[in-house]
Amino acid sequence: MNKKVKVLVFPCGAENATEIYQALRYSIHVEIFGASSMDDHGRYTFENYVGGLPNIKEPGFQAEFDALITRLKIDMVFATHDSVMEYLSEKTQIMDFFLVNGAPETTAVARKKSATYQMFAARDWSPKVFPNPDAVDVWPAVIKPDCGQGGQGVQVVHDLAEASMAFAKIASPVLMEYLPGDEVTVDCFTDRKGRLVWIGARTRERVRAGISMRSSLLPLDARIEGIARDINATLKFRGPWFFQLKQDRGGCWKLLEFSCRVAGTMVAQRAKGVNLPLMAVHDYLERDVKALANRWVEMVDRRIVTKAEMEFRYETVFVDLDETLVIDGFAVPTVLAFIYQSIAARKKLVLITRHAKNVAETLSRARISLNLFDEIIHITDGSSKALYVVPDAIFIDNHFPERYEVMEKCNVPVFDVDAIEFFLR
Repeated sequence: MNKKVKVLVFPCGAENATEIYQALRYSIHVEIFGASSMDDHGRYTFENYVGGLPNIKEPGFQAEFDALITRLKIDMVFATHDSVMEYLSEKTQIMDFFLVNGAPETTAVARKKSATYQMFAARDWSPKVFPNPDAVDVWPAVIKPDCGQGGQGVQVVHDLAEASMAFAKIASPVLMEYLPGDEVTVDCFTDRKGRLVWIGARTRERVRAGISMRSSLLPLDARIEGIARDINATLKFRGPWFFQLKQDRGGCWKLLEFSCRVAGTMVAQRAKGVNLPLMAVHDYLERDVKALANRWVEMVDRRIVTKAEMEFRYETVFVDLDETLVIDGFAVPTVLAFIYQSIAARKKLVLITRHAKNVAETLSRARISLNLFDEIIHITDGSSKALYVVPDAIFIDNHFPERYEVMEKCNVPVFDVDAIEFFLR
């Protein structure tokens, strides 16, 4: 295939958008773009980034979004927010792109808890829903917004008075039974023929702002598999989707919600070898897909990643050797990654060092090619590195006095080894 599939992730600043980017960034089949209505982390993640779009509720959104799709010749769109998914699903008939998992009827049900629970009311895995606080038969109970996602706005109420107060404060409240047991998220993939290709359950551990920071991958339980197949048979899916379950007082699984979008912690499935966003691309190309899971991967753990923006245009990277590029005889992976990233950005690479031994031999022992560098400056007379650093450059060196002198004399950005991670894409 010569033509790459042009994929737009919108909005592109949240965790699930980053996961889609990481899942697709190295695929030879994909050219990936990110767009957002607000200035967010997406512009540090996506090389092809478009910011400043209107909010979907603003009058000018549709015209600008249409123009963006046309200008970039977008083939596929991953919507990363439930409201955006519902909005775009209503427009797909008049817009010239494929919206991943964008069946209008399905997205409409997914967006509202009331519609979800009504759709599956006859199933024994659907939670008990009460029309008002007076109807609650066992306390505590749970009140949540009809259009919320995850744990946003969820409140446990312990009696009639507390429930009545919360019921009055929440817009479009849903009142349901309290589920005190374990909680799991189940990641799924449905292909263009409606076949459920993947079902993967995972725990939600160390949850922060609704995001699972640790997740253990679970063996497929027959009961959970049955629920997944029932949902898949009832609604139309095409691509990655997920649902969440929680156990009731008797240990039975009950549905919390389902969503047609990619979840951020779907990265757990990718760590296991099942790349759900990439499977969506191949399915779009009308290729049959199947999962190839590594059974040895059992858990993922996540953290916040920090990126920095540098308001300085540079064309040359000066990097030191000892304790910067090489530590204890081994290449420093972060620095080496930045060097390769700089080469791809057409920057000039200069190795500048006071190394006491043969530079070529030291690099060779560390398995670093001389060809990485456009120039090697080996200082043997004790002269200042600042004499060699040009104005449109950055300087990387672990030694503080060297950095201090270069910044004082050359007025260019200087970085220790630990800072390089902030600038890796």
